[in-house]
Amino acid sequence: MAGMDDVVDELYGGTLDDFVARRDAAVRAAKAAKDKALAGRIASLRKPTVAAWAVNLLVRDDASLADALRDLGEGMRDAERSLDGPALRELGKQRRALVSGLVTRARRLAADAGQKVSTAAAQEVEQTLTAALADPRVADAVAAGTLTHGTEHVGFGSADATAPADTAEREALLPDSGNNASRSGARGGGARGRARAAGAGGPGGGSGADGPTTSPARAPARATSEARERERQERERERLRRRHEQAVAARDAAEADLERARTRHEDSAAAEQQAVVALEDAQTASTNAYAAEEELVRALADVRRRLADARAALPRVDEALVTARARAREHEKSVRAAARELERATKATDRARDQERRASDELP
Repeated sequence: MAGMDDVVDELYGGTLDDFVARRDAAVRAAKAAKDKALAGRIASLRKPTVAAWAVNLLVRDDASLADALRDLGEGMRDAERSLDGPALRELGKQRRALVSGLVTRARRLAADAGQKVSTAAAQEVEQTLTAALADPRVADAVAAGTLTHGTEHVGFGSADATAPADTAEREALLPDSGNNASRSGARGGGARGRARAAGAGGPGGGSGADGPTTSPARAPARATSEARERERQERERERLRRRHEQAVAARDAAEADLERARTRHEDSAAAEQQAVVALEDAQTASTNAYAAEEELVRALADVRRRLADARAALPRVDEALVTARARAREHEKSVRAAARELERATKATDRARDQERRASDELP
């Protein structure tokens, strides 16, 4: 008897159409081996959706795919943690190219196995692979090759990233730099941004040989403006941090709702599957019962016909019986008369032989 791991590998690595039949056969084999616990565990295995089966087919066809998903996902999470915008954009391109290629390959593998992947199922495959890149837990589930349903990453950024998902928010949280200064100047916000946009330098500096020189009288005002700008930026960072925390909380709540909905869906799917099996059993039993009824009706009709024939022949048989009995009695009388005649003839023959023997004895 195969173990649970072997059964799982055989079920989720095989074709989709006969999943239920192969699972039921494995349950019967476990019951025949007197292993009720194993039979129960096998019976609880859910049939995968077309999308989940296609993802399983994909990772089972290429053993290196799981590592590729993990590596790219880890690279994206590192870039998010470090707020590395260029790296994120490059990794985003790699992600889109990888996922697109994998969806195409999954549909081709499914077609080779005789299973059509619809547009909706292909989108679910894409969402599942994208979620695997965002969440290492989903990546591990995908790598196992035993998915029963697709999944979708809900939230901002990667599953364990602390940086905001929005590019503008990521840049706003970067340390002060030429990027931030030029962006502030372009927005027209803050005295320091305007000063830099106009070509003003730092304390004691200038814009060039022909540029105006900062006077000592304006230094306090500039320092005050810079302090206000720093305060404004700090308030902006704090606002964005709160926004990010709220987004994370909303993501967690959405993921919890999704998990509850997924559990209800799985329970409903399991109940539906049990109902389908029960309906199939009932239909089979009904078909067998109708066939048995038809057979019995035919047999009953044949018996009734034979009974009618027997009843019709009964008078003739009775008459023939009476005639046969009368003839038998006549023959019996004739036999008795012949027997008496035979006995008399025998006695006469015996007497004649005695007389002949005495006459022979009297001859000289």
